Amino acid sequence: MSETAQSFTIRSRITCPHCWHEYLPEESLWIASDHPNLFGDPRLGDQQTIRFLPSRFTADGEAIDPEGQRTSRLACPSCHLEVPRPIYQIAPVFFSILGAPASGKSYFLASMTWRLRQLLPTNFGIVITDTDPVANARLHEYEEQQFLNPNPDALVSIAKTQLDGDLYDRVNMGTHVVSYPRPFLFNLQPMPNHPNHRISKSVARVMCLYDNAGEHFLPGVDSATAPVTRHLALSRVLFFLFDPTQDVRFRRACHGKSDDPQMQNRSERLARESVARQDTILVEAIQRVRRHAGLRDDQIQQRPLVIVVTKWDSWKELLPDVAIEPPYGTFNSSSIQFLDNDRIHAVSNRVEQLLAEHTPEIVATAKGFTDQVVFLPVSATGHAPETDPATGVFGIRPKDLDPYWVEIPMLYAINRWCEGLVGAVNRIS
Repeated sequence: MSETAQSFTIRSRITCPHCWHEYLPEESLWIASDHPNLFGDPRLGDQQTIRFLPSRFTADGEAIDPEGQRTSRLACPSCHLEVPRPIYQIAPVFFSILGAPASGKSYFLASMTWRLRQLLPTNFGIVITDTDPVANARLHEYEEQQFLNPNPDALVSIAKTQLDGDLYDRVNMGTHVVSYPRPFLFNLQPMPNHPNHRISKSVARVMCLYDNAGEHFLPGVDSATAPVTRHLALSRVLFFLFDPTQDVRFRRACHGKSDDPQMQNRSERLARESVARQDTILVEAIQRVRRHAGLRDDQIQQRPLVIVVTKWDSWKELLPDVAIEPPYGTFNSSSIQFLDNDRIHAVSNRVEQLLAEHTPEIVATAKGFTDQVVFLPVSATGHAPETDPATGVFGIRPKDLDPYWVEIPMLYAINRWCEGLVGAVNRIS
């Protein structure tokens, strides 16, 4: 495959962010132009143009399709889904976000990505851009609904992640149709004021985030036709969202200490929505990681696990001496901010102790899987939801949004397991 005139070099092997097939760059297929004669790909159906191996190229490296049109879009040779060009130039890092139904994954994702868009350039000297705006369209909707809403008084709620729909792509593999999850894709690159700007080629990353409906982690759901959680085995870090409001022991502990309606006694309807215990979801996810990675059941994994304890605003009175101020700041005369990992670890220890007191099975399961586990509290909204009288659904008014620590799990993961982008010091002065 011809390389365009850029300062980047083509990576020697490519991993498809959709089906996780690894291939050589020269094995890539190209996506034909929108010529009427070129619609009807055998893998993707009549609404998609064909994928092809070109025999002709323009002088600047673009392929010429069977109708003589130029094209620069590339596709995986296995699933035929489009692979953004930055993945051919920048090393990807895969992160998986999982949790039980109604654990707050969509709110967490929207608040986290919004905060990262604001903080990474201004505080950490890192440019964050959408690798593929189309792939990230659902996240844009979430962000706009909460943080760019023209009606700040409106009571809004984010729909739960679905089992199918526009967050998945269906691919005809010949003998069967396979459903693959669509990742959210971001470019992370050092800015000129970043200490590693001179070596940005080696530290830049394409961040691939996977979000699944909690029901996908029920036993027996993962299959050859719906391998929607196979990304777990490839992911550099796993983020498991634990929702204290779904646990009766936490709700008892918060009795009289929280005004959050999610901490009140569950109605029959809400009880039915909690379709599985959260420790069961975590156990199932761990078993899939081990199965797809070829690990023994008793083998301690080196893969990091971040237990993200959601809805901190609803249970923070259980840890009244833990401050919500962000654990990062400037160091010496640097204009770039650094994480205070000492404080992060101290908070993690306190949250771990709290979980061990009320939900010991979560702590035991996590530590039985990996020796690299951290427990981080987040509040994606910073405010208790209200019940919509018309629908009975919980919602939040954009004017009340004040997230805290929602960006910390990802900043910590990038610092610890994606070196060269986010720095840390032992004590921030």
